[in-house]
Order: sequence, then C-alpha cells, then structure tokens
Amino acid sequence: MMKLAIALCPAILLAQSAASFDVATVKPSDALKNAGFASGWSIVESNDGLKITGNLQTFIKYAYSIDDVQISGGPPWLDRDFYEINGKAARQITVEERKQMLQSLLSDRFQLAVHRETRELPLYSMVLAKGGAKLQRGDAATRSSSSGATFLRGTMDSGAWAAALTSTLHRTVIDNTALQGIWKFDLTWAADDNTAGPSLFTALQEQPGLKMESTKGPVQVLVIDHAEKPSNN
Repeated sequence: MMKLAIALCPAILLAQSAASFDVATVKPSDALKNAGFASGWSIVESNDGLKITGNLQTFIKYAYSIDDVQISGGPPWLDRDFYEINGKAARQITVEERKQMLQSLLSDRFQLAVHRETRELPLYSMVLAKGGAKLQRGDAATRSSSSGATFLRGTMDSGAWAAALTSTLHRTVIDNTALQGIWKFDLTWAADDNTAGPSLFTALQEQPGLKMESTKGPVQVLVIDHAEKPSNN
C-alpha cells in the first residue's frame, strides 16, 4: 500500500500543476490612462474565476506568490505593456487553484517559461527594537492589510508583515521577531522628500517597535527563461 501511495504522488502533482481555466481571454489594456489606477494593477477574485489587469510582472507576482525582488530576467516589456486577463472555471476553485490556473494561462498565452534558483542576496532581518514590540493583539477573523505611499497597516501575523514590508522596501524581509499569533500593525512615515516626519526605518522603531538589520542570505528567485507577447483574443 505504501508503494502505491508513493507512485501516485507525481501524478497528483502533475494534475494540480496542469489546472487551467475553462474559458479565458487576454487583451491589451490602457488601464494606466484611467483615473485611480495608481497602483499599477487591479484584481477581482471570485469563487469561480479571476479578473486581473496589469503587466506580465504583476501577473507573475500574483500567480507565484512572490515579489518584484524575487523575479529575475524577462523581456523589456515585462513591466511596461498592460493586459486584462479574465478567466473562468466551470466550478468553484480555491485560492491556490486560482493561482495554478493563472500559471497555466501564462504558460499558454505568454509562452512563459521559468525556473527557480536560490541566490545569495542582500536582505533585511526584522527583529524587535530595544524595548520590545509596541503592538496590540489582533483577531484572526479580522485579518486585513492596506498600504499607500507613506503608510502600511493591518491585522496579521509577523510573517505576513515581513512580506508586506518586502513590497514596500523592495528587498526581501525575513521575520526574526519570534512573535507568535496575530497582531495589529500600524505604520506611517514621511515621504522621501519630506524632512518633517520620520523615515520608514525610524518609524518602524518608534511605532511598532521593530527594526531592520541589513544582512545577506539565501533568497528563492524565479528566473524568466522565455516570454512572448500574447496574440489578441
């Protein structure tokens, strides 16, 4: 029985990775011309599909659950040309299935080929500042996050906070706080050209009681081997 279970595992994994939308369209988008589209992408998730507008780089970030700093290579238009993807499944799907389906679509429509590597890169180690954390306990049922040019807040665990700071700092942040459970995080800082308020690093120490230590370490990177612009459909 054990041998049978082991033999079936590769087939199960292959079936999962081959998951695809039953109906999907990809078309060029002029979203950046629309007012309010400052973030560079938008996404609407449903129980049976996904509508996402952005560039290939943002599609990869969502599909593979990574950030910009973990993407290497790619064509010149990777973060320049915008598209709208609308995919529908014939059944309800999970978050992970939705991402797998987008991976399949990118492979099919963008001819995307990638591989993973582990590289030694600069990163930040997030630790407790002197005096410890200045945080309130949060409720797991109210997990949330929001961000802007000079703020980052939410109710999450410290690992998710590190991931959010990775996007803000454009460098991988590793959680070494040893904080357990869900916490309420609230961080505001001054813009780079404004000397009237604290920098992000100062605000981290003064507000949630955390600090960043520069170091180097292994970071998993997704390397783009090939990509093509999709045909209109």
